[in-house]
Amino acid sequence: MSLEIESIGGYSSNSSDIYNEFNNFHSYFLNMPAKVKTKIGINDNNYHEFFRLYLNSPTKSLFKKTDSADQYLIDFWVSTVSGKAIFLDGFLNKPYKGINRDFLRVLFNEFIQQTNLIEIQSFLLEQGIYLIFETAKEGTKVDGVSLKINEKPVIAMSLRLKSLDSFWFTLLHELSHIILHFDELNEPIIDYFDDSTDIDINKLEKQANRLARDTMIPNAHWRTIKNTRNLEELKSYSQLYNIHPSIIAGRLSFENDDWATYSRLRSEYKIAYDF
Repeated sequence: MSLEIESIGGYSSNSSDIYNEFNNFHSYFLNMPAKVKTKIGINDNNYHEFFRLYLNSPTKSLFKKTDSADQYLIDFWVSTVSGKAIFLDGFLNKPYKGINRDFLRVLFNEFIQQTNLIEIQSFLLEQGIYLIFETAKEGTKVDGVSLKINEKPVIAMSLRLKSLDSFWFTLLHELSHIILHFDELNEPIIDYFDDSTDIDINKLEKQANRLARDTMIPNAHWRTIKNTRNLEELKSYSQLYNIHPSIIAGRLSFENDDWATYSRLRSEYKIAYDF
């Protein structure tokens, strides 16, 4: 049993540890709400097959008793991401070269006009960063995660929010965690981006938010753009500063807590993908 698990998931331990882990996983399974089991596709006959997914989790602290149905689905999503990253690293074994703030700007400027997600993945892979697109189960409010596998950075996006500005904010936010918080990523940093303000988020999230936003719209430009009052002004600033209109529309919507005014413009630009 241990050899099979090692060959598939990269997990290694002695038989006693595996036995204890299985007992923990079985308890977790028994506490899982029926509607969550249905969404995931896990049942009394096949739950042991999901044990491999559990072993691929970057941290077992994800798998704890919870009253939140959404948390079970998030556990499943993060563990799926981690398992894919372990699998990829087993083949590719890319060394992490390190990135900085200038790298974010280069990435953003080079790919903002493109929608080829494979090219973005390849560009990041050259730096030793695994970018995984993994659709979450319907209703799961998770957008991104940053974590480490074998001391290498992994980021994943669910693409739940499909507008262009949401895509880029999520991607740059997760990369910002790598730049700013690499030592913290032994525990996954899981992100949720709804159309809301960031009043209650923690320090790490605020730092990643700030770096992502400043990369998309430099603060010197934002001081002028933030006074935009209509679509014509928005388009003028877009041309003046060479910033994609959807990026400006998304920032204005967030800062003013007004998602209706620019919704039509944001809806014109969506990330197209096919997993």
